[in-house]
Amino acid sequence: MHPTSAIRGMLLPLPTVFDEAAELDEAVQRELVRFYVDKGVHALFILGSYGQGPAMRIDQRKRAAEVVVEEVHGRIPVVVHIGAVDPYTSIELGLHARAAGADAVGMVGPYYYNDRTPTELLMHFQMVDQAVQLPLFIYNNPGYQGYAIDPPFMQQLVAAVPRIFGAKLAMGTIESALKYRELLPDFSLFALASGIYPGMKLGITGTVSPPLTLAPELGVDLVRAIDEGRDADAERLQGVVSEVNALLLRLWKQYGRTPYYLGLRALGFAVKKYPRWPTAPLPDEEYQPLMALLERARGVVPA
Repeated sequence: MHPTSAIRGMLLPLPTVFDEAAELDEAVQRELVRFYVDKGVHALFILGSYGQGPAMRIDQRKRAAEVVVEEVHGRIPVVVHIGAVDPYTSIELGLHARAAGADAVGMVGPYYYNDRTPTELLMHFQMVDQAVQLPLFIYNNPGYQGYAIDPPFMQQLVAAVPRIFGAKLAMGTIESALKYRELLPDFSLFALASGIYPGMKLGITGTVSPPLTLAPELGVDLVRAIDEGRDADAERLQGVVSEVNALLLRLWKQYGRTPYYLGLRALGFAVKKYPRWPTAPLPDEEYQPLMALLERARGVVPA
């Protein structure tokens, strides 16, 4: 297993793809894993919101975890999202992820019943942690879970569940992310792609970015430039990352996940269905600029 310190930079949220019957398309899924590992991403975060975990049956989530861990074959760390409404489902998924060989598990805060008390939330995470006993990554997504895990409450969680090593902050600025750093100096923080630079120079660990799944080499080059102290290159690459992030965020709000489906197909993958529910088409006047930007983003290299 990889240590949690190896989970940094591009913790790439792997898309889960389906066949026409909305079952896991194992062949294309394996192609995607090989593609991202070969592009040099630093770790994979699977079966989160972009990875469709909460929209899948338990047996599908288990099989997807098996396929990914098997295909990665220990080359990079794999974090398997096991978040659910109740702790029992998360425990079942977590024990399976552990047996499959995952390096860590991730959990969005338990959702739907967003009137749970702070004590109930603490007990939820404690219960799952005590059963699964793997490093735990918090997926802090207020929009999906229905409440925020703010810095003081995150500090309480880490004190109650010491195996929590980091969190993805679904929204917010570098400044808001660094408020977690003030209370948790050794905590891994993954923020929006729009803040990789200068965020990683200021204490951010990396990003979990759906937009960068369509131009992974851009994100890998940006992290490399930051690590090598090439600030001018990092600033230039961050500018392109921010363009990609902003356009896909806008399109996602208007057309759902269709732009990601089209972007994956443009990369050469025979994706039949993504996401696992019906989506609206993307008009041609939006499609052409998106493809042009992604092509430019994938061709950008450090000077």
